[in-house]
Amino acid sequence: MRPQHVLLAAVLCGCGGSDPEADETTSSSSGATTGSATGSSGDDPTSIPTTSGSTGAGSTTGGLPDYGDSPCWGKPQETLVYDGKTHQIVPVAATCRAEGERTFVMVADKLWDDGTVDQAAVNGFMHRYELFTPETSIDPGSGVIVNDEAVFGSLAPANLPGGKVSVFVIDSNGGGDGYLCGWCDYSQLHLDGTILAPLDGDDALSISAHESYHLIHRARDADEEVWIDESLAQAAMTANGFFTDDEWLDDFRLAPDQDWGPGGVDFGTFNYGAGLLWGTFLYERGGIPLMTAITAEPGNGWAGLDTALQATGDDIDAWSLFLDMGVAMVADRPDLGHGFAAFDVGEVAREGDLGAGEAAEGTVQPGGLDIYRLVGPGQLSVEVTGTGIGGRAFRVGADIEVVDPVGGASLMLAADDEGYVLVSAQAGGAYMISVK
Repeated sequence: MRPQHVLLAAVLCGCGGSDPEADETTSSSSGATTGSATGSSGDDPTSIPTTSGSTGAGSTTGGLPDYGDSPCWGKPQETLVYDGKTHQIVPVAATCRAEGERTFVMVADKLWDDGTVDQAAVNGFMHRYELFTPETSIDPGSGVIVNDEAVFGSLAPANLPGGKVSVFVIDSNGGGDGYLCGWCDYSQLHLDGTILAPLDGDDALSISAHESYHLIHRARDADEEVWIDESLAQAAMTANGFFTDDEWLDDFRLAPDQDWGPGGVDFGTFNYGAGLLWGTFLYERGGIPLMTAITAEPGNGWAGLDTALQATGDDIDAWSLFLDMGVAMVADRPDLGHGFAAFDVGEVAREGDLGAGEAAEGTVQPGGLDIYRLVGPGQLSVEVTGTGIGGRAFRVGADIEVVDPVGGASLMLAADDEGYVLVSAQAGGAYMISVK
C-alpha cells in the first residue's frame, strides 16, 4: 500500500493487505466479492473478458497503440474500494478502457464521466506500463510490468483473470495513492486517479511499479514482514528508473533514529524513505539474482534476507549489510563505492560531534540510526558498546575506510578527511560511544 505522506487508519492493511475482517497476511478474499475471477467473458458484466489479442491492428497514437479499440473497451466492471473518509469498503462501478498484452485498465465511471481520466491518459499509462520506461531503468525498451517480472519473478504463480494484471483507476477519498486490493475476489491494483494525475506521469507509473511488485511477491510469500515487502517494492521503483519519493527520503534522512519498519510497525507508520534506501541498496548490490532470491524466499525478516544472500553466493549477513547501507547513506559517495547510483541522498541529520577524549550515550529505535561526526585530525580510537548494538566508523577522503567500532577500532583522519560513527540495533537499545 502506498499512502499519501500522512498516517492512515490501521484498518487499511496496506498494499495487498486484506479485508479488515480477513487474514491480513493473504491476498485472497473473504466475504463480499465483485464477480468472476476466472477470466471468462460472456454475459456476466463483472467478469473480465479474455482475448488473444490486445489492441486493434493498425490502431496507433504516434506509432504507439491506441487502446480505445481494445477488445474489452466499454465492458462494465465493478471493484471494492477502501474509502479514506468513511473507512469502509464500498463498491465502485468502472469500465474497461484498455487491454494490452499483460494488462487490463478499468476506470471508475465517475472519473471518466467528469474528465479526470480520459483515453489519452489511459493510452499513455499503458505505453509506459507495458512498452517502455526511463533510460535509467533496468531495460528502457520494456514497460514497468515487464521489468518487474524480469527483476523479481514472473506473474505466473498469481491467479489473474486472463493471466493479466487488472488495474483499476479509482478515487479512494484520501485512502492512499495506490494499493494491491487483497479484499477483492482476485488481486487487483488500485491507483487513485485523483492523486496520481496525470495517469501517465512519473508518479503514477512509479506507484504502479511498487504495487506490481506486491502482486508478484504476495503470490510467492504472502506472510513476509511488512518492511521487507515494502522495501523491495521501493526497489521496483528504482529498477524502473523512477525517483519520486524525495519527500519520504528527506523525512528519513532528517530523522534517521526512528522505527521505520524492522520493529514491527504497521503500514500507516512505515517510512518509505528508509524503505527506498534499503531496497535500493540491496538492488544495487545484488542486482536481479538477489531481488529474485528475496522475492521467492519463504523465510521472513532478517533470517530470510540472510538465506537469500547466501543463495546468491554473498557471504555477508543482512544485518552487517544494513550497517553498510548506513555508511552509504551518510557518505553519499557512489564514486568511492559507498553511496547510491540511483539518487543523491543529501546531508543526514547527526546527533553531534565527538573528538578525542569525548563520549556520548543514547538509545536507538529498532532499525534506527544515530550518527555522530568525528572531529580530527589525528588518530582516533572509537569504541561502541551496548547490548544488541551494531556500528560503523568511517573516514571519507580520497577513499573511504570503514571499520567496526563494536569492541574498538581506529581511524586516522587527515586534515581534509571527514569522519563519522553510526550506531543501530535490530531491536533497539542503549549505547555508549567513547573516542580516544
